[in-house]
Amino acid sequence: MPDRPPPRERARPDRQVFQAPRFGKSKRRLPDAVQLQVDEEVKKIRENPLLGEPKVGALKGVRVVKFKAGSQQLLVAYQFDEKRNVIEVLDVGPHENFYRDLKNYLDSR
Repeated sequence: MPDRPPPRERARPDRQVFQAPRFGKSKRRLPDAVQLQVDEEVKKIRENPLLGEPKVGALKGVRVVKFKAGSQQLLVAYQFDEKRNVIEVLDVGPHENFYRDLKNYLDSR
């Protein structure tokens, strides 16, 4: 029996990641080492966009991933559009007033 080539994996289109201006400003304020951690979290989100905890109420459609940076817990908020296969990273920061500020930002857009 001849060797068969391995079955082809279905080609998945590349997922695009966009950052909101708020995310860029918030990330820039963080120390360099923490910025690298944020980049790693965004890579994880890109691989599995359903990783974050879905929010309800005023933040419906937003997902949040929590991670530790030293002794501080940081949050990364993003939205995933399945139809367009696009992730928009919205904000990063500590828990203090994070959701309130995020809601105000989304309302103002």
